[in-house]
Amino acid sequence: MLTGLIVACEDVAGGTGLRAELPVAGQTVLEQQTRLLVEVGAERVITIAEQLPPAIAAALARLRRDGIAIEIVRRVEDVAQRVRPDERLLMLADGVVTDTSAAERLLSASVPAILTLADVPESRNWELIDASARWAGMLLVDGELIRRTARMLGDWDLQSTLLRNAVQAGAERVDLGDGKHAPLLAQVTDAGSALAAEQAISRVAARGSTGLLDRFVFDPLARALAPRAMAAMIDPAWLRGGASALLMLSALVLMGGGRWPGLVLAMLSGPVDVLGRHLAGLTMRLRKDHRRWTQLRHGTASAALLALGWNLRDYGWGTLALAAATLGGMTALLEHERWIGKPPRRPFLLADTDLLIWLLIPFALAGWWPVGLAAQAAFALASLLTVQRLTRRQS
Repeated sequence: MLTGLIVACEDVAGGTGLRAELPVAGQTVLEQQTRLLVEVGAERVITIAEQLPPAIAAALARLRRDGIAIEIVRRVEDVAQRVRPDERLLMLADGVVTDTSAAERLLSASVPAILTLADVPESRNWELIDASARWAGMLLVDGELIRRTARMLGDWDLQSTLLRNAVQAGAERVDLGDGKHAPLLAQVTDAGSALAAEQAISRVAARGSTGLLDRFVFDPLARALAPRAMAAMIDPAWLRGGASALLMLSALVLMGGGRWPGLVLAMLSGPVDVLGRHLAGLTMRLRKDHRRWTQLRHGTASAALLALGWNLRDYGWGTLALAAATLGGMTALLEHERWIGKPPRRPFLLADTDLLIWLLIPFALAGWWPVGLAAQAAFALASLLTVQRLTRRQS
């Protein structure tokens, strides 16, 4: 069993409040640390906090609402009572912001283990271990070492004492590495360093583009808007839910006779959803709910497409048949990727929800709405055949 351990006791440098409550990437440092620990396999997280300001209490409520098991204790003795001697604990130091690659690198070592940095001028703000290495703010220990540290702690600093005990126990040293491929690592001590950590998270964030529009239009827009959205601490769930709501509203407007307003609402759904997915990636939220949100959007997009077919029934009931054909092709495409497999490299010109929506624009401008529906159906079918051919080659 892996348990996460967070220290949240240090005050902000030159200010008031705790480092743990500073905002980073749309959430507090405490939330970022907790979600990281859960992401790498921690079944529960124990946080040592001598005080509980409102910002920390609110952060705990959000984490628990997301189903994360997190406990708050005031002393290391309380931690010792809650862990077994052979239990593994991954500890994050106060105000340390990092990513999953750093944690996974440490977890691959045997217990006890220390994540280290080379002693160079750039790392002078990190705690010195010896003449050649500094501590990178992460430890892998067992419950027995925690208990031993609790018995001898007294008035000493928990982090430093636990580090020294791990060193004396012959802890394996895991070098973080350097260069452009090194894991993210930042020390948040004040508002300025919190902003720097947020910018670093934004730079290294990777989210695979899902299509042509996503790569060249929506993703650059999401990256430009993400800093403001994070500063406003917008929950990605609001955006992902909002994208589906726009499609549902589009369906209602189309049923009421508004073609262009309905199409515009559907077009707006795409960038809103991509921004939500981008923020979710930055903040490590919605991982377990990603499939549910995606299915909801597919469902509301289907409703909007059928509503458009109904709206265009003046051209004949064949418009509904074309809408149904598009839905059939897209459903077959999604089920093929789910049960048979995806191509090794997904072509950017495969049909997806947003590309089908935006494909209608030139036909709508020309007044050829039914032709646009026919183009959608043909595109969905061509995409299905392409995926079948590519996966057949792969097998």
